[in-house]
Amino acid sequence: MGKGVYPIGVVAELLDVHPRTLRIYEQENLVKPERKNGRRYYSEEDVALIRCIRELIHEDGISLMGVKRLMDLAPCWKVRNCRKKQCGRYHGKGRNGRIKQGEEKWLK
Repeated sequence: MGKGVYPIGVVAELLDVHPRTLRIYEQENLVKPERKNGRRYYSEEDVALIRCIRELIHEDGISLMGVKRLMDLAPCWKVRNCRKKQCGRYHGKGRNGRIKQGEEKWLK
């Protein structure tokens, strides 16, 4: 799993989103950035996962609640053809930072 190196402002600019959007994704347990001294730091895998989430919402027209539900059922590379090897869930980091029981099957 990659180390969190990008602060929230950099990720927001990189993905062309408001920092509040990234906080909402964290609040909804879709992504879990590393915390250092009370600040959020995102890894490459986090950025790839956020890109996938954004594509599901903006290109596929799925609501945030729909994305949460889909992520509970299957990892993003099974829902949408995103980059499996860069995904945080592929590297064992589920929505809440842990592999859920039964989710191991998706890692094969």
